[in-house]
Order: sequence, then structure tokens, then C-alpha cells
Amino acid sequence: MRVLAFVLVATIAASSVQAEHREFETDLLIAGGTESGWAAAIQAARQGVKSVTIVHDGEWLGGQFTEQALACVDENKGVGLVGWGVDWHPMKRSFHRSGLFKELMDRIEAFNTEKYGSPMPGRPYHGPSTFRPAEAQAIFRAMLQPYLDSGQVRFLTNRYPVRADVSVVDERPKLTGLWFAPLGEVDSSSAEPDLHIRARLTIDASDWGEAIQVSGAAYECGPDSQSRYGEPSAPPNLDNNPPNEMNPITWAMIIEESDSETPIAMPARFDDRYFVRTTQLSYDAMKELSWDRPVRLGSIPHWPDKGKASPRQLSVYTVRRIADGRTSKTRKTSILLNYMLGQDYPLERLPQDVEEKLEATEPGASQKNIVQMTRAQRQIVFDDAKRQSLSVLFHMQNFVHERAPDKTNSFRRFHLSDEFGTADRLPPKPYIRESLRLKAMYMMREQDGRNADGFTKDKAKERFARVLYPDGLFCWQFHYDFHRTGRAYLIDSGDGRSWGNRGPWTDFEKPGRNTRYVSDRSVFPLRSLVPVEMDGLLGAQKNVGYSSIVCAAIRLHDQCIAIGQAAGATAAVALRHDVAPRSLPYDRTKLEEIRGGLCRAGEPVALQLWPYRDLPADHPAFVAINRLGARRAFPHEPLSVDFHPDALAESAWREAVVQHSLSAKLVNEPLPVPTGEITRGEFCRVWWKNIEQLPDTPWLRRSEDDADGDGILDRNDPTLFSAAPDVVWQVEPGPAIVLTPKTDGLPGVLPKNANRARQFNFTGPESKPVPGFTNDSGEAFTLDRGYGWRKAIRQNHRRRNVYPEAIRDTFLFTRDNASWECEVADGNWIVEICVGDAGHEQTGQKITIEGKAAVSNVATPAGGFFETTARVKVVDGRLTIELGPQAPGCNTCLNWVQIVPDDQE
Repeated sequence: MRVLAFVLVATIAASSVQAEHREFETDLLIAGGTESGWAAAIQAARQGVKSVTIVHDGEWLGGQFTEQALACVDENKGVGLVGWGVDWHPMKRSFHRSGLFKELMDRIEAFNTEKYGSPMPGRPYHGPSTFRPAEAQAIFRAMLQPYLDSGQVRFLTNRYPVRADVSVVDERPKLTGLWFAPLGEVDSSSAEPDLHIRARLTIDASDWGEAIQVSGAAYECGPDSQSRYGEPSAPPNLDNNPPNEMNPITWAMIIEESDSETPIAMPARFDDRYFVRTTQLSYDAMKELSWDRPVRLGSIPHWPDKGKASPRQLSVYTVRRIADGRTSKTRKTSILLNYMLGQDYPLERLPQDVEEKLEATEPGASQKNIVQMTRAQRQIVFDDAKRQSLSVLFHMQNFVHERAPDKTNSFRRFHLSDEFGTADRLPPKPYIRESLRLKAMYMMREQDGRNADGFTKDKAKERFARVLYPDGLFCWQFHYDFHRTGRAYLIDSGDGRSWGNRGPWTDFEKPGRNTRYVSDRSVFPLRSLVPVEMDGLLGAQKNVGYSSIVCAAIRLHDQCIAIGQAAGATAAVALRHDVAPRSLPYDRTKLEEIRGGLCRAGEPVALQLWPYRDLPADHPAFVAINRLGARRAFPHEPLSVDFHPDALAESAWREAVVQHSLSAKLVNEPLPVPTGEITRGEFCRVWWKNIEQLPDTPWLRRSEDDADGDGILDRNDPTLFSAAPDVVWQVEPGPAIVLTPKTDGLPGVLPKNANRARQFNFTGPESKPVPGFTNDSGEAFTLDRGYGWRKAIRQNHRRRNVYPEAIRDTFLFTRDNASWECEVADGNWIVEICVGDAGHEQTGQKITIEGKAAVSNVATPAGGFFETTARVKVVDGRLTIELGPQAPGCNTCLNWVQIVPDDQE
């Protein structure tokens, strides 16, 4: 633990100096007007905290939405919504919008509709919603304004914490106030504060956890080795992961369309060789460069050709487009450049000129984690990150422009937006992916939530996390998203010289730092907001209790707002009852009071507490289902991620809900239970109304440091009140598949009278013939052959090497739609088909035969199949089988077909 610094107000020397300070007292002090700090203030005010003070080290509310210019939202994107980003994105299938995030996005999209003509005017490849940062900042301010006008919330700007008041009560330190200095004082060690605020409770929602740092509360930063938390993708040791390795920062840029060419000036020390990965044209020209680390190259297109810019597509131009000038009312395109292929700025192996400037401030400063740098030292890093981003734009406007065959949408016709009011037209802050990590009552670990269906995310099924924390306050899901953390330098300059770390560099992916691992549907525990020792303090924004790996999965727009809401609700309950927040996870009644503040009926929009997939926030039973779910009232099946609120409630399910929910309530007399034909959602709504006010059964705490007595100390126990072994991640075998003649993928024997029968095995071109079957490898239909596809799909074949029989181990598939035909005589036919995949689960499979649905949204498990028979009539001499159309992320996998005359005609 870090040594605690005790700063007593009484030690301030001269009263004349004290007189120069502004002095305030407040119930709740929030350091940082980030999206998390903003949300904490509104939530606390709504729950009755009388005095809330935000002190921000800038002027704009909204954090990554606004002053960091992340103007293309990363979020839980709803369920199966087409056009909301790339289909593989895990958050696309997670949850519906809820809470303050939904309130904010509803306002942003209403503004967009009025100004641009569409709620989502950018149609970005990586979306869905976009906005101009200045316009979003105005909406953040408008949502806070009623509380500012009433005096319930005070917002002070351009200050950062430099000292803390810490007292000792019952042998535990308690933060009671912070001292703030103006932004002009960049060296916190010598900064003279001009603002002193005493507070009953403080939330640190700052970018770099500065309130936590000056308080002396314990924290972590940089990489974690496996020995710290036992995480599967953590490095075994830190030999290759120095203390300053973190998710990189990126200085985002907003550019907008000009009426003529408006190229920027060449940045200092510019060299095109920094940008080998920035576009496909860059890569083609420089792919032979040599680097001193193993760099995996590759890139994307630059900008679309004339007349092809509007559709959602992958290119630098469209990946995070804010507004499409061809379709929006403004007729001007604006684009967010937040682009990992050349713009990300790794924080280890800094360039030599940056190292030299840092070392001039303090020996060893270039090896410090950016969290622990002084503000003056961070500014040295920031200046070079800005230069890197401007160089990306200059490279696009010149090197790429010169090589692009079609220059219609060239970035030379774009200029930097002036909406930030900064001299360089860049946002006030970089995008910060990782800060310090508060050493909390519980540190969330990768193995608690990482999907175990396979080693990588492509194997993942939709399921709940292995650990659903008993003190969960909101739900989340994402992949463990590390941008490239390593920096590789050019070793061959082209003129025989070695550059070292003074020359061009590119980023590279270090082991375990990638996007290939995904979480299951998880919840966020209250304990991860509370310091392990310090009282009077809560974490927020990215300064909370999780490992570096879990931080990479909980760092996005909606998640940070939800963290702020959770911290604000926790603070409100702690202040109302005058208790330390550390007591709340052990007090079921007060925990439910926090949840009730976050998820309550009517306005405002309730926050989702429990990670069901199919619950929109406006469903009448949303609150009841979430409150009951958080209390573990429902039968738990790991793969049943949909609640089906409008399905009929079966009697056995009702009985289970009653039994589970009453086990946590003190009941003196029988309660009325809803009867008759009723939906699951309506049952929950009525039942929750009946039991909500009943007293809670207190949790039995067996000891001060091991609540459930299972031998695992609470600080390492994710379940807290449920005795369980340590959580160890490993790939888990799926449930054994019981195969039947209709699910084993093996065709039955044809009847003896099956005259004129045809049988086809859909497979790759290298497959050996199957007796009695004709191999079809996806070729287009020809009259000579008499069968085939309307459009060839010969690339769409797979062999899984799971089963020895090619008839079920191979298949042809479509991700869209495909049509297959076979010449047969007119008349009635019996068609038996088989769909499925020997190696993977497949969902949403669809097939029609002669226009008749035969397979309707069928799911098959890995190694299992679906065989079905249809009777159809052919009148045009060709039997037609249609595959699809597919929902995003789904495939139809066709193994074989048998076509037999219907002799029962």
C-alpha cells in the first residue's frame, strides 16, 4: 500500500495565505466533470443530496464524449439492430440503452434529427450514434442546469486537486477535503492552491485519479502479472511489460468539409514512414520497411470514390463519420479521426526527444507510468501525441492524396474544426483509455467474467458470466479491448543508417494485449467503488477496482456513465444514513436502497441492473424484472440470456420466483400470488409491488474479513456470501450432445421404391465422393450439369475434421442468401435436408424449398444438426432451395439434400 499522507488543515501557516483561498463545505465533492462525474452529480441530486460540488480541470462537461472528442459512441447497442456498427461487435448483442446514458442519447439524437435530419447522421462503420462534441457538451450542460439553477449542484472549473485533508477515525484514514490549484500551476508539487473544499464524501471521477493520489489511498497502475490476480491472459512476469505499459492514448481530431483545398502545415519532424499502416495505399508503398519488433501490418481503404461515399463501409473516411454531407441537412461531411492505424500513441519506449525532455524534469521520468507523472511531464507526452495526430492528417492530405486514383473525397478538402476554441483546433484532452486503478474492497478479475466456451471470442456463446457479484449495480459486456501497447522503431532508414528510438515508429501488439477475448454478461460490484482502506472516498470514471485487463473491457461511453450513476447512488445512501460506503455491500436493505435509486419506475429512465438481453427500458415490467433479477429471484440458467417478458408465465416458473424472492424477505403471513393467464413481465410487476416493502432478511456475516466463512478473504472473494472455491478460468467443454436420427447429420436409407431419387453432398472441391451422393462444391448452375447455384459460392465451404464422415463434417454456407436449383420432373417431391456445423454453434438458419419454409431461424449446437422433410410441388422443371436471408452474424450451413419422388401422390 502507498504511504498515507496526512495533511491537516490546522498546519496551514499564515492566516493571510488562508484568506486568499476560497473555502466551501459540501455534502458530496466530485473531482472531475467527466461523463462519470456528471452522472454522479445528477444521480446524487435526484436522490436528495442537498449539496453537490463538481470541481473540474477544464470547462467542458462530458469527458470522452466532449473534451476528448470521442464523438462516435461505443456502447451496448441493443439486440440485433442492423446498421449499428460491425456485426461481430460484442456490445451489439448485449443490452438496450438505459439510465442516464439513454436520457443523454435520446436528447443527442433528437438534436441530430432537428439539425441534420437523422438521429444517426454519420452512418459510421463503427457506430451507431455520432455527434459534434460542442453540441454534446451543450446537452450535458442542459441536463445538469436545473440542479445548478436550484443551487443543489455547484460547478467549478479549471482546477485540479493538489493536497488533501485526511483524518484518522477508528484507526482508518478518512478523506475530509481537497485543495485545488488553478490550471496554470502545472507542477502539483509546488502548485499553490486557491480553493479548499471540505466534504463529507468525495468521488474521484477525474481523468488520472488525482484525488485518489493526493489522498494517499492505495492504487495500482500499469500491467498486472499473473501472480497478482491469477488472470489467464496476464503475462507470467513483467519482463516484457514495463511499468509504463498501458492502453495507449489517442489525440482525436474532428475535421469538416471545406469548399476548397485546406491542407494543414507540415508538423515538426514529419516523416511518412510513421504511417505504414494508416491506409492501404500507405501499406502498399511502405510494407517492406523493417522494424525492431515483430510488427503485424495491414490497413484499410482511405476514402470512397465519387458517388460511393454515403453507404456504411470500412474506410478512414467512414469508420467514424459524424455527419454524411450527401444525406444530412447541413450538406457538409464531418468526421472523427480516432484511428488506431497510426494515430494511437503507446506509452512505453517513448521517442528519444520525448525521453530527453522528460529526463530533464526528473531523472527516471521517462520510465514513469503516465498516471504518476506531474502535469508538466504529462504535457510533454501530450505535445508529442498531438504532433503524431496532426502528422496522420498531413500524411492523408499529401502522401495518400497523391496516390489515390479518385480524389473526390480527399482529406485535402477538410479542415480541423474550430469548435473546441483551442489555438491548435484540437480537443483539450486526449482520449484516455486507462487511468489508475483504485485498490478497492474487491478487484474485478478476468476469470470472473471471461467467456469459457473457447480460448478466443469466436467460440463464445451468449451466456451469463460465471460470477454475478451479489452487490452488482449495473450490467456490462465487452471484449477485453487493448489497442496495441508496444512501440517498434525503424531499423533500416533506407540510407543505411539506424535510427534507434529517434526515428519513425509504429505500434505493435504485445502478447495478451489484443481484442480476442470476450466477457460474458456481467454486473459491476459496489465493492469496486470503495477503497480497501480509505473512508470518505469513492472511485468513478476509470479509477475503480479492477485489473488492467478488466479495465480494457469497462472503459467506454455508456459504462463510464453507469459507473458514475452507481457512485452517485452509493454516495446518496451513505450520506443519508451517515455510514461509511464500505458497510453497504454487507447491508442488504441499504444495498437495495441504492438499487432502488438507480432503477425506479417512471422518470427518469431506469438503469438496467441485471444482464438480460431482451429488456428495453420502456417495458412496463423493466423495473420489477431488474429488481427481482438483482435479488436472484429467478431460476438461473447460464445460457438463458433472454427473459421473454411477454411470454406466458408457467406455473412452475412462478412457484420458483415466489420461493427465491421470499427467501430474502421477512414474511409474517401469506402473500397474494398473481394467478390466471399472465405474462412473465406482468407477473413480476404485480409480485414486486406485493413484496417490495417487506423487510429484508439480513445477511449473516460470519467474520469481519470472511463473510461466508469459506476460507477466502472478502478482498479476494467475488461471491462474498456464497461459499465457493476460487475462480480459475479454463475452457469448459460444452454440454454433451445427445444425437438422434434427426440430429446426427447422417442421411437415412432411401426407400426401395425411391425411383428417380437425387442425393447431393454440399462440400469442398477436394472431398472424396460419398456413395450414392453427388458432390456439389458451390459452382454455378449449368444446363449440362442440371444442378448448381444461381451465383457461385465455391469459396463458402468448410471442413471441421470433427467427424470421419464427410457427409456431415463438411458444408456450404451463406452469410447473406443463396439459391440452389436442380432439374427434376414436374410433380410432387419429398425433400429431406440437413443443416448444421460439426465444429460450431450456428443460429438463425433459414431455408425455403419451392417457397415453402422448411428451416425457420433454427439453431444447431456444435456437432449437432437439424434434419427435416418437406413435401413440395414442382411446376417449372426445377426444384429450388433458398438459403437465408440471414440476420447479421448468422449463417445457414447446408450439409446434404435428398430429393425423392412422392409416390403417395
